[in-house]
Amino acid sequence: MAETDPVETAWRIHAVLIDWTGKVDAKAGFALALESAVAVIAFSGSDHSLTDLDGVLPMVLFWLGAAVLGLSAIASMSVISPRLGRRAGPPRENHFLYFGDLRHWAPERLTERLSQTSPLDALTHQVVIMSQILWIKSRRVQQSLALAVVGWTFVVLAWLLG
Repeated sequence: MAETDPVETAWRIHAVLIDWTGKVDAKAGFALALESAVAVIAFSGSDHSLTDLDGVLPMVLFWLGAAVLGLSAIASMSVISPRLGRRAGPPRENHFLYFGDLRHWAPERLTERLSQTSPLDALTHQVVIMSQILWIKSRRVQQSLALAVVGWTFVVLAWLLG
């Protein structure tokens, strides 16, 4: 069995995580577009409008559905919003992969550090952080889609009962 280079393996994992992150962001963007379209339809439908709803139950269902659709849109937006580190100060010794950390490095110091160290520590740190972020993003897309289905159901029930 051929021995694999741990640095090469870490770079491959890093590349896969970048690809998956892009796909999750695209799903969240698609979900947000659908949720927005349904909200527009719900508030401006030609067959049914908010003023056509009779009774307390249809009104409650409609506004509950609208609120849940709003929550689903917020969940989608939280996926596609940038995750930037807020840490300020001098660069940490082995954090030179993330642009938020790189911005604190002096070019000369970074050159010196890169020539003295293996990137494996920085890569494994970045892979773990990216995996945590990707997990959260994926869960929020799931939550967004589930909330959208619940919201759509409430709005449709309001129209059917109203």
